[in-house]
Amino acid sequence: MKKSARALVGLAILELFLLGGTAWMVMQTKTGAWHASNPDEAVSLITSTGGAAMGIVGVILLLAFAYHRKNGN
Repeated sequence: MKKSARALVGLAILELFLLGGTAWMVMQTKTGAWHASNPDEAVSLITSTGGAAMGIVGVILLLAFAYHRKNGN
């Protein structure tokens, strides 16, 4: 497998883990398993943090993909 393809596979896997983790944390907060003084604010913070993490990971791995593709890998 080429390095560029590994970067894309890694991107997909990491994005799915981040999405799943964010969804799990939101479910825990909404069902009351995790106590929050203001559940709506907690869900907003969780989703914005998860989205930012997904954006950062996405940019880094897309840059890695472009770098490896440019070098012929």
